[in-house]
Amino acid sequence: MESMGEVTEGAEAASDRQPASNTERRQRVIDEIKRRIVLGEIRPGQRIIEAELTSSLRVSRPTAREALNQMARDGFLIQEAYRGLRVADIPVDSLLEIARVRVALDTEAINEILADDTGRRMGMLEKSWQEFETAADDSDPLARHEAHIRFHQGVWAAADNYLLTRIWPAVEAQMTIILAYDQFTRRDVRRAHAVHAALMDAIRSGDQARIRTALEVHTIRSAQELAVLVSGSLEERQALGRSRPAKGH
Repeated sequence: MESMGEVTEGAEAASDRQPASNTERRQRVIDEIKRRIVLGEIRPGQRIIEAELTSSLRVSRPTAREALNQMARDGFLIQEAYRGLRVADIPVDSLLEIARVRVALDTEAINEILADDTGRRMGMLEKSWQEFETAADDSDPLARHEAHIRFHQGVWAAADNYLLTRIWPAVEAQMTIILAYDQFTRRDVRRAHAVHAALMDAIRSGDQARIRTALEVHTIRSAQELAVLVSGSLEERQALGRSRPAKGH
């Protein structure tokens, strides 16, 4: 895969054999920003400086601007008047709200999968699960993140529900930010796999009680635990800031 550092504006203009389309160049920038968010190189709430982005990724300003605007529309970034763009951050109090909505949407998707007597939708879900399992032990946190996202997208895709498909980009943005919090507070790869395996087993069983319990553990309880961890991390940073002597003293 072509490195972002190799995508220069000159190369964009000079490539005669297989020139990259504007869409492809824009997507490369989007993917790189997502990567930096997931790896913690850009933190939730941090400002995005367009000039720095074009310099570090060596792309044209119009390409960078299109990518940033797309990410703002999808919810990855927030546009602030007179201050530009920053990475979306989710208030701790909102983590549980998002979790409850996700459970409702996931429940609808799972019900539609199970209602398919042909087994086609379950087959699609099993394929998504196999892909997730393949990357579950990957040493690259970005690969694990992408597998995680693809699995949940696969659940909704298997449901073959028009509305779920339409709102997925916004949900993906929220999940990416939440997983970024999770990445630098919890870092528990085994737990992540275990709760997903329990969810898949529950779906296979078709037992609604088991599915509700698995979703509760996977989404609601995870959000509760993450809220505590994020709150503790914020308090530690605030305390550290207060303990530092003021400049000039």
